[in-house]
Parts: sequence; C-alpha cells; structure tokens
Amino acid sequence: MNNGLIVNPKSGKERGDGLALADKLAGVAGVQVAVLERFEDLVPRLTDMAEQEVTTLFISSGDGTVQQIQTELAERKLFRSSPELCLLPHGTTNMTGADLGLKVKNIDEQARIISDLDYCRERTAGKVRATVRVANPADGKVRHGMFVGTGAVWRGTAFCQKVVHEKGLRGDWATFATLATAVGKELISSKSEGRNRIAQGNYMNVRTGLGRDIEGNQLLFLATTLDKLILKSRPFWGPRTGTMRASIFPYPPPSVLRWLWTSMYGSSDRKMPEGCHSFSSDVITIETRCTFVIDGEFFEPPAGEPLRIEKGAEFIYLCGK
Repeated sequence: MNNGLIVNPKSGKERGDGLALADKLAGVAGVQVAVLERFEDLVPRLTDMAEQEVTTLFISSGDGTVQQIQTELAERKLFRSSPELCLLPHGTTNMTGADLGLKVKNIDEQARIISDLDYCRERTAGKVRATVRVANPADGKVRHGMFVGTGAVWRGTAFCQKVVHEKGLRGDWATFATLATAVGKELISSKSEGRNRIAQGNYMNVRTGLGRDIEGNQLLFLATTLDKLILKSRPFWGPRTGTMRASIFPYPPPSVLRWLWTSMYGSSDRKMPEGCHSFSSDVITIETRCTFVIDGEFFEPPAGEPLRIEKGAEFIYLCGK
C-alpha cells in the first residue's frame, strides 16, 4: 500500500479537519502526507507522490482544489498510471464530493481507511467518472472539472462566495440562501434592477454536438458529469446518450413558482415549458460573452471563437459503500 493525502488547509479552515487528519497520519508507513501552504506547491507535491508510486490519492479540500488536481493529473501525466481519487468531506464547497466523495465524517475512521488497505477495501467502492474538459478558455488554461455553467450559474456562484459565505453560511445552507435570494428577487424585484439580479438574460448559441443549435436569450447553461448537483438536484431530463448532461433555461424564465421544483427534482421524462432544453453529449460548443464558472472558479470565454466543452479524463473515485 502506498497512499497519499493532500490537504488544502484553506478549505473548511474553520473546522480544521484536514490538518487534524494530517497530524494523525504523519509518519505512518505507506502514507505520504502533503499540506499545501501555497497553491504553487501542488505540482511539486504531486510529482513527489508520483515518484513514490502512490496509487490512491485522498484529497481534503473544496471543489476548486479537486478541479486543479484533476487538471494536473490529466494534462501533465505525472503518474505512470493515474491514481484512484478519494474526496474527503472537509471543504467549504463540495458539490463534487457530495456525489463522488467519501461520506465518512469521523476523523479517526478516515485515518484508518487511509492507513489500512483491508479496511479501505471493506468500506469503499470505486466509481468511474469522466471530467468535463474546458479546452479553450480565454486565459489558455485547460481545466478538468465536473461542472461548468454560465448565466445565472456564475452570478449565483459569485453572490454565494462574496455575500453568503461572509455571513458564515457553508455547504447546503449557503446554496439554499443563494437560491432563495435569486427566487425572491425574481418574484418581487422590478426589471430595472437588472444589474443586481442573479436572473438575467444573456445571448448564447449552443451547438449540442447532436446536429442542432440552441440560440437565443438564455437564463443559464450548465453541463456536468455528476449525477446530482446542489441540494441533490437533477436539473436534466431525457435520455442519457452522451457522457455530459447539459441543460439550458430561457430568459425570461417560465413561472418560478410553477416550474422550480420540477426543474430541479422532476423525473427523467418530465414535461418542461417551451424553450427549456436538456441533452447528453461528448462535445458541446457555446458562443457567449458571459463569464463561466467551473467548480467554483471563474473564467472568461475565448475571443472570436466558441468555448469548447468536451468529455475529459476518466478517474476512479473511491466512495463509501
């Protein structure tokens, strides 16, 4: 056994679970521990673990650090064989971990899973999942995440990070507060308050990879390889014929009170109003000038060409049985 633990102490720093786990595993045979004092240390630490032939990488962080690790593993090919990943429930924002992570929250039990191979096999099972690869953002940095969105998605994420988190809310409570704010503004605010609204219209031309375009003024676009998103929602419907599931909602949106629950939790054959689209694909391109977000990180689309979103690298994620 040769396992690795990477801790971003800035994720979930109020609780300090990652550092507590690192302390328990310091000096344990067969476990390589790396605490990221600076984010620039990530690649050197991953390189060290590759040289130590780490086969399973446990990650104590939020979604943003997971995305960075996936990107480095996929693009740099640091390991001879890609390590299995196990996402620990320690970060401020863990939408990826909620779907693909370890559900065990007890630090002692986490330490045993990492240090005891037989116990790890007893308590975990692997799921194979591909990333969402953002191929050509404006800054030229390819990204491998699990969720990408624009329109109300990025505005809601920015509001959550700048306003809700400052009030001390985290996790599902922060997500609920953001959603409640967006719905409230949509129900009671005047259209003249557009600059402060999460729900705004943006021109988008989405090429689905299925031989059709979806063009017009849209509320939001999202694409993911996760089965569940915020608040365990599934805002996609129809047959799953491709790796990524994507949905588009029009602006102005249909009645919020009438369609919000159905949009988030309806069945796979749900009936949605005109202008709402959901599909599956391995390659999607989208032309818009709106900011994007991938797993909590913001980036701009390229100038003069559509943004290309495609099926990325596959990883095995160790999840609780």
